[in-house]
Amino acid sequence: MDSAKKSDFFSNLHDSLLVFIISMLPFKDLVRTSVLSRRWRYLCRETTSLVFNESDFVNLSVFDREMVEPDRVFFVRVMREWVSRFTGKVIENFEIHLSQPMGFAGDIMSLTEFATSRQVKNLVLDFSDPVQRNLSQAQQTIRDCLLRCRYPQKNDLDVSHLFFNLLYVRTLTVCSFFLQVLQDCDDPMALHDSMKTRHLVMKTNMHANDFVGISIFLNSCPELESLTFDLVTTSRFVRARSPLVIDPVSHWLTSKAYECLEKTLKVVKVKKFRGSSNELHMLQYLIRTGCVMERVDLYEANGLNHNQKRWVLAAVEEVQQNFKRASRHLRITLHNA
Repeated sequence: MDSAKKSDFFSNLHDSLLVFIISMLPFKDLVRTSVLSRRWRYLCRETTSLVFNESDFVNLSVFDREMVEPDRVFFVRVMREWVSRFTGKVIENFEIHLSQPMGFAGDIMSLTEFATSRQVKNLVLDFSDPVQRNLSQAQQTIRDCLLRCRYPQKNDLDVSHLFFNLLYVRTLTVCSFFLQVLQDCDDPMALHDSMKTRHLVMKTNMHANDFVGISIFLNSCPELESLTFDLVTTSRFVRARSPLVIDPVSHWLTSKAYECLEKTLKVVKVKKFRGSSNELHMLQYLIRTGCVMERVDLYEANGLNHNQKRWVLAAVEEVQQNFKRASRHLRITLHNA
C-alpha cells in the first residue's frame, strides 16, 4: 500500500476512531500528528491519554540544577499550554512525571484540576527521581543542604487542596514525595471527605518516612480494592521539615484496621520485592488486618544475586508460615523475576 492510499485510508476513518489511535501514542508523537493536516491539528487536542514525562525534555543525568532548570521550566510551560488548548471532554489517563516539583506548585494544582474536571479515570502523580545517583551518604547530605539553601522551598504544595482534587479518581498512582508532604498538614487524617479510589499504586522505597503517608491513604480510601507497592531504590526528595523518628515496628503494631482493610481490599501487590524488614512490617500489618484479602502477590526484584535471592525466599517463608491472617481465603505467592 503506497503513501497516498495510506493517507486515503486514514482520511476515511471516523474522528472517534482516529482519536482512539492518537491516544495510544507517546506525547511527542502525538504532537507530531498535529502537522499532518488541519483536521489532525484539532484531533490531537482530543486525545484521551496524556503522559507528560520530564525525561523527554530534560537531561536528568546532569547534576547541576542551574543547567537543567530552563528545560524544566519549558517542560512545565508545555504542559500548561497543551491542556489550555485541549478540546476533548474526557481524559482516561493523565500522568505527570516531574522530579523536584518545588517551585511549580501552582502549575501542578492547575494540571490536576484540569484532569479531574475531565473525569480522569487513571491519574499518575510521580515526583520521584528516575535516575540512580550513586552518591555516598555524606555527598547526598551535603547536596541536599546546598539545594535547600540555594533553592528555598517557598512554594510548597497546598496538599489539602490538591487532595480535594483527587476525591473522585478511581485509579491513582503517587510517589514518596506525596506520601511525605502529607505529614506536614494539620490533622492529615481528616483532610477531606472519603476518596473514591479503588486501585492505588504507591511508588516508594519503603522508608519509614513514608509510613504515615501510606496510613493516610489507607484511611482516606474506604472503597479500595487493590493496593500496589512499586518499590524504588532511590528517591531524591527530602522533606523540608525535620520528620519525626518513626519506628516501623511500633507504627504498624499500633495502626488501626482501616475500613478498606475490613471491607473491600482484596489484592495487595509488591513489585521489586527484596524482603527488607520495612517491607515485612508493612505486610504483616496488612495481612493481620485485611479481613477480605484474597491475594498477596510478591514480585521478586530483578538483578538479585544468590544471597539476595535466598533472603527473599526466607522472607516469603516467614510471611507464609508465621504471619497471622485475618482472612481464611488469603493466598500468598512469590513471582520470580
